Amino acid sequence: MYDDIDVFELAKFAIKIAEKNYSNYKCAEIFIGKSQYLNIEVEENSVKYSEIGRNHGISIRIYQKNGSIGFAFTNIMKKNVVEKMVKNAIKMMRVGTPDPNFKNLPEKLKPYATVEGLYDKSIKNLSIEDAIEYVKDLIKVCAEDDQAISQSGDFTANSNFSYIFNSNGIEVNGEETYFNTSSNMIVKDTINGEVSNGYESQMKRKLVDINATKTAEEALKNAKRNLHRKKIKTKKMQVILSPKGTINLILNPIASAINAETYQYKRSFLVGKRGKKIGSDLINIDDNALINGRIGSNIFDGEGFPCTNKKIIEHGQFLQSGLLHNSYTAGKEGVESTGNASRRSFSSVPSIGISNLILQPGTTQKDELIQNVKEGILLNSTADSPNIATGDFSGLISQGNLIRNGQIKHALNETMFGINLLDLFESITSISKEYKIYGPYSAPYVKIENVQIIGAQS
Repeated sequence: MYDDIDVFELAKFAIKIAEKNYSNYKCAEIFIGKSQYLNIEVEENSVKYSEIGRNHGISIRIYQKNGSIGFAFTNIMKKNVVEKMVKNAIKMMRVGTPDPNFKNLPEKLKPYATVEGLYDKSIKNLSIEDAIEYVKDLIKVCAEDDQAISQSGDFTANSNFSYIFNSNGIEVNGEETYFNTSSNMIVKDTINGEVSNGYESQMKRKLVDINATKTAEEALKNAKRNLHRKKIKTKKMQVILSPKGTINLILNPIASAINAETYQYKRSFLVGKRGKKIGSDLINIDDNALINGRIGSNIFDGEGFPCTNKKIIEHGQFLQSGLLHNSYTAGKEGVESTGNASRRSFSSVPSIGISNLILQPGTTQKDELIQNVKEGILLNSTADSPNIATGDFSGLISQGNLIRNGQIKHALNETMFGINLLDLFESITSISKEYKIYGPYSAPYVKIENVQIIGAQS
């Protein structure tokens, strides 16, 4: 892919231009990104459109000794254009706002780990015709079911190459692939005409691991489970979070709260909690970038710093070292980057993101969690999100079911609940052995005690 472009030579050329035009800079970084993608969209259970494309570009970040930054990018990979890009970045840096919190770009201090299964070479031979077969599997599940009336979804394949070169000795490159299929199934009850929907997705590194039929079948099952919705009374109940519910109410909020930038700006409900107990002893959360074949795994982050496995919460204690850093936030705090610089593309500066955020499984079977509930809720999803600054949550249960005497009963209608996330963490009494992986999240079933459920039944 793009074999005609010598990225290594082009990066070194850009750095030399920076040195020639402004020798007094503190540090500079060249990022080169190349991507190739294939996308097929489904609407109303038929193919809406298909697209194959590619994109590439180069960017520079350059810093003055006072911390001011200049950033520029271009998708024209020619030396004369790259030279102009570098000069534009230098102009921006010279008039930029000084930032004493900036310390330095990453330096090459330690070796990179070995992580396998990040790239699937079969993508090179993947055609639209091949991809259509996966979409046909989605469409078939909907077409053959009496209650399914429509479906939207997609199949995507992406190949990304990145090369990072900086003036502090970082020089690294890598290639990775992503394959994704999703289904949003709409069903209609054949007796009373009630309509519901269910969603499911898969994201894998290897094409062979994508099962579009299973994706659509799970979406269909979720949609049917959400039929026959009934109102319930307001009361405190046990709540079982499904893996999706666990992501919604535990892992996703944690991902935002442990972002060092969010934390340093005091916009995290975990501010002041480092080194302290924040929940049940059962809570053990890691952010692990070194698992072979996982979506969030990588050898290096968006700044070329080595990725690692980080412990975030251990036996309910939010560790002192539990924040996720890029080089900027790490320098601001006087610690080493955790290798969590995240980059959308060559046209953006790094932010901070998780790798694989894992709530470690417990010792209880999923069925046992449910069987021991006299009256409670199985919560699959909520359309609302917690306030990350305070940890407060109040929202509608968009997909959930009543549990009575250990049996999953009817779906819920007009049912809400409210809780603070720290109270939720304290109220966890059991975590299942079973777990599911959705993209960068690994989530088991979680039992929570005494949750205030707000029903609409009088």
